[in-house]
Amino acid sequence: MDRSELIRPELGGMKPYTPGLRASEVRERTGRDEVSKLSSNEYPLGPTPRAVEAMAAVLPHLNRYPDGSVRALKQRLAAHWGVEERFLAVTNGSNELLRLVAQAVLRPGDEVVYAWPSFVVYPLVTRLFGATQVAVPLDADARHDLPAMLAAVTERTRLIFLCNPNNPTGTIFTRTELEVFLAAVPPHVLVVLDEAYFEFVDDGSYPDGLHYFDGQRPLVVARTFSKIYSLAGVRVGYGFLPEPLLAAVDAIREPFNVNTVAQVGAFYSLDDQPEVVRRKHVNREQKTYLYSCFDRLGIAYVPSHTNFVWLHTERPAEVFEELLREGVIARSFGDTPALRLGVGTDKDTRRTVAALDSIVGRRGSF
Repeated sequence: MDRSELIRPELGGMKPYTPGLRASEVRERTGRDEVSKLSSNEYPLGPTPRAVEAMAAVLPHLNRYPDGSVRALKQRLAAHWGVEERFLAVTNGSNELLRLVAQAVLRPGDEVVYAWPSFVVYPLVTRLFGATQVAVPLDADARHDLPAMLAAVTERTRLIFLCNPNNPTGTIFTRTELEVFLAAVPPHVLVVLDEAYFEFVDDGSYPDGLHYFDGQRPLVVARTFSKIYSLAGVRVGYGFLPEPLLAAVDAIREPFNVNTVAQVGAFYSLDDQPEVVRRKHVNREQKTYLYSCFDRLGIAYVPSHTNFVWLHTERPAEVFEELLREGVIARSFGDTPALRLGVGTDKDTRRTVAALDSIVGRRGSF
């Protein structure tokens, strides 16, 4: 018997998510001692001091299971955002929330609409549950083409993913654009607003998804502690869901899906909002520094509302390798003529600028 016959046919050809290269791998490949890992959109510094202290304090007690209901963190999030606790889900990173929502609502033959390029998890969870991918190209400014996404909706559309700001391009759609979109989406379609990077946004036209969440309309707002709070290593995300959907997600999630260290770290991260403001300011400063380098060297890029920048290059594979040799890890997207470059510390930025100077100096262009 061919054992492959045991596997669901819709999983044929699916490849696992591939993370960016680790700094240790690049050190081995290049012989460089110092490497800037700018491939995974991580905040370059560790968790907030309050979070580190609290997480260290619970380490001797990890013989006990975590709070399966995540009650303390839910109460803290509800108070922080002014949304009732009964609408809150806390998950093993926001990735898990996206998968659970898809698992709860998708049936074979359903359609899922999302912009492209956007977060790679959207097509993965679509295929995972036998639904059909409907990828709508970004517009000429690398932004969600919301009118085109609306036009792609059919009677079979069950789910729409909106990534705002968008990963990997760093662009946003505005409050007015979202309001027009939501008013036109048919009631049989669930809209998931993925706001993993919303803390970095300065633009006054940016729509806070919670402003549109009332617990009644088919809308999910997903967020994470992985980015500006630097808790990517413990995996904790959260979302606001209508109660029937939340009940379904709770029924299918893993028991104890958010570990104790993650729950405590997220809880105390929320106590340090001045640090969040400072991190946002530092990110903006380093991004401005990078923009000046791109402008000087004639490197085309998309102005970003996040902690990463989308750079255009007709030779992505070659430039990716050259950056590695210079000690800078970017993120490539196959044949897509672009690279995504994270915003790091001042030291990371200076290394990146030196690397770009060297590459353009040798090649004459990017």
